[in-house]
Amino acid sequence: MKTMAAKDARQPGCVPAAGGAWTGLLRAGLERLARWSRSRVWRREPRRLRVCETLSLGNRGFLAVVGYQEQRFLVGGTHTSIALLAQLSSAPQSEPQPAEGKE
Repeated sequence: MKTMAAKDARQPGCVPAAGGAWTGLLRAGLERLARWSRSRVWRREPRRLRVCETLSLGNRGFLAVVGYQEQRFLVGGTHTSIALLAQLSSAPQSEPQPAEGKE
């Protein structure tokens, strides 16, 4: 009498239960995929475009400070359009200091 495993192996779409070969092949593929994914992460260039700050104006309007490389821009937008309002200085300015000596 033939075993059940041999009978199932002859059926279309059935894979024989040869664990060693399939497990080794699967492990090698997963290791290669892991090496590839780690190498992709380290090769990514730093992002040059960033949203520094946003302010909602209501009714789907907004203001945003957008940075690109060393430049900064003030951008305004609505639900249908976007516009460049101003080019800002590259470094954020500090808060103004009150004048000393006057009371």
